[in-house]
Amino acid sequence: MDYNISVNSITISKFSMTLGMSIEIIDDDIDDLAPAKPKLILFFDNGLETRRIPFVIKTVNYIKNRCLYTGKYKYALNMLYWKTRPQNLDSRMHFNLSYGKFYKENINVDFSEAEIECDDFCYSIELGENSISLFSHPENFNYGKKVKAIRKFFRNIFYGLMYIMGLIFIPVWALEAVLNLLKITSVAKKVKSKNPLRRIFGNVNERLSQFSKRKITMHKIKRGLLVLLYKLQKGRKIQDRKITFISQRRNDLSGNFEFVYDKLKNDSSLNIKFILDNKPFKKKSLLYLIKFTSALATSKVIVLDEFTPQIHFVDLKPQTKLVQLWHACGAFKTFGFTRLGKPKGSPQATRNHRSYDYVTVSSTYCKRCHSEGFGIPDENVVPTGIARTDVFFDEQYKNKVITEFYNQYPQFKGKKIILFAPTFRGNVQETAHYPMHLFDLEKVFDEIGSEYVIIIKHHPFVKKQHPIPEQYSDRVIDLSQNSELNDLLFVSDLIITDYSSLVFEAALIKKPMLFYAFDLRGYINSRDFYFDFKSYIPGKIVYNLKELIQAINERDYDTGKMQEFAEMFFDDFDGKSTERVVKLLYKCLEE
Repeated sequence: MDYNISVNSITISKFSMTLGMSIEIIDDDIDDLAPAKPKLILFFDNGLETRRIPFVIKTVNYIKNRCLYTGKYKYALNMLYWKTRPQNLDSRMHFNLSYGKFYKENINVDFSEAEIECDDFCYSIELGENSISLFSHPENFNYGKKVKAIRKFFRNIFYGLMYIMGLIFIPVWALEAVLNLLKITSVAKKVKSKNPLRRIFGNVNERLSQFSKRKITMHKIKRGLLVLLYKLQKGRKIQDRKITFISQRRNDLSGNFEFVYDKLKNDSSLNIKFILDNKPFKKKSLLYLIKFTSALATSKVIVLDEFTPQIHFVDLKPQTKLVQLWHACGAFKTFGFTRLGKPKGSPQATRNHRSYDYVTVSSTYCKRCHSEGFGIPDENVVPTGIARTDVFFDEQYKNKVITEFYNQYPQFKGKKIILFAPTFRGNVQETAHYPMHLFDLEKVFDEIGSEYVIIIKHHPFVKKQHPIPEQYSDRVIDLSQNSELNDLLFVSDLIITDYSSLVFEAALIKKPMLFYAFDLRGYINSRDFYFDFKSYIPGKIVYNLKELIQAINERDYDTGKMQEFAEMFFDDFDGKSTERVVKLLYKCLEE
């Protein structure tokens, strides 16, 4: 493989840098169906913090064995770093490139044709051989901040006055909604509710937001309340031995939290608390907000297992350590800041994820992926292993799970069990779904042997149940809402998935897999992966139901990459990941 990377333009104005680039990849193995996409990473270093951020590709052209990519994106230089951002330090930037199985840092870049514009207000620029140096001017930087703050102040006053003026028209907009119920008038397009009161309130709120450019939502109200409650409690003293586990993912003590707590619970010196609530933030209760802000104000260590946006509404005290026990193994689908420029991707200027002191991951290879995704320095990512994977090295636990499963589902004993566990489609929890007609159980059972049975395990975000044909109800069970996914791996003979991070756990215990990727190209374009899906995946890829059934009947699973894949995404195979996580938490208590 050969490549040519050239910078077309660099424009630095005030707080931002607009970068235009061209990427050419020359590779005889380019696959027209689902070609690998290059990932060009901007790597910044100010001496105290590092920051990885992707270059956003806008146009793609494939010509025989060549791929041509171009892009232009505006980066907020004042939001590159988080903890050292008030210091306005000079920084250096170089480029890292990955394509398929190729990965190289500090690559050669051609600056010869670059058009450079720099206002020298907040930053000056100097080009190195393969790097860009940015020199900050703190005096102008601070002046620019003041100007920006003044503009924001007067803009808020203007829109506030517009909002107050809009209150005069509330009776008119309420009447409009009432007349709409009588089929006389129309309401704002975004008003969908059939409930009369919600329809009236919704129309008033929409019309008011159109008039004043300000909208009242339950999310905004609760966010403001959370910030206020935290300010009221921020003066409370931090308890040096207090650890609070907060989950947006689960209502019970399970997953990584359960394993870590089992190691900590016998230490009487610790004050351990839990806040477990998987409802969307706008539906959180006042009691939740009080408990949550109290925990932020008084905990020495806060432990998360999922993206928890409300924790980033405030700045935690420097003494408080925030640890993210990310729920997924490995680094598979892109997330966070890696999705810059993609639908529902985190914009660069958001506070999300930035305040993690540590993130635990399964291997050293994952460090750069999570560093980029979370917008944090490489050194904040620690390859402890994932606590919940310790069960795969516990024979006693494995035998217990298998016995309990067959006691509950005796009809599956002696059968070949297929676990169907795809990920969801859609960008967020509220829109999560799966096209269930593409895994038609009737067609599958009509063509596979009678020795096969199926366990269905959809992602927790998918609320709709998979339709089960009555004539095959004794050969399939849907455990989407009431079983631990890891436990189901012990009883499975074959796993059918697509882009689920389940691939890592399955590879860890050498379970054969089929990847039913009917929308692979579209998924790559909209979501993408940290590595080339077709090059790395440890199993056979099928693109339609016919190919899937054929692979099952022929037992064609293509397991040759399994060991290499597992060794890439797991540093240790010793069942002691929880011990390493706990050691990290004790370290945080002492910092």
